[in-house]
Amino acid sequence: MIDRADALSALAEEQFDVVVVGGGITGAGVALDASTRGYSVALVERADYAAGTSSRSSKLVHGGLRYLQNFDLGLVREALLERQLMVMLAPHIVHPLPLVVAAFDGASPSRKIGVGLNLYDVMSVERRGRGRGAGAARARHRTRRRARRRLRGVEPRAPPRDLR
Repeated sequence: MIDRADALSALAEEQFDVVVVGGGITGAGVALDASTRGYSVALVERADYAAGTSSRSSKLVHGGLRYLQNFDLGLVREALLERQLMVMLAPHIVHPLPLVVAAFDGASPSRKIGVGLNLYDVMSVERRGRGRGAGAARARHRTRRRARRRLRGVEPRAPPRDLR
């Protein structure tokens, strides 16, 4: 690792197009994006890469599904538009991932969850009719057999006590 004094003098001697403060996932992503666009980049971090709060995040680019819980539809729409923009600008690092909502003891997810996921699907469609926002597939109900086939290699286990 470079000595702090040497690093500071090197930063003072050069001129950079972009200076990124923070070496967590967000800062690293900004630095990567700027450097791949041809900008000279300096990344400044207080401790070490991934030492801060963004290192503890999921790194998922989501569309604000959790905001539906509070019926904050404006925030959901804003998050979906941001997700769509990130997919368009950085398709090499932002891509859709399948998500499974588990149901235990043979129970089906509640109607409230189903309605919420359908509303989310409707909100994720671009208004100009060019298709689904961010390439995400529609939510759909799967039978146990189809879910197991889709999740091959994942061992079944009992849910944690607080979810029973």
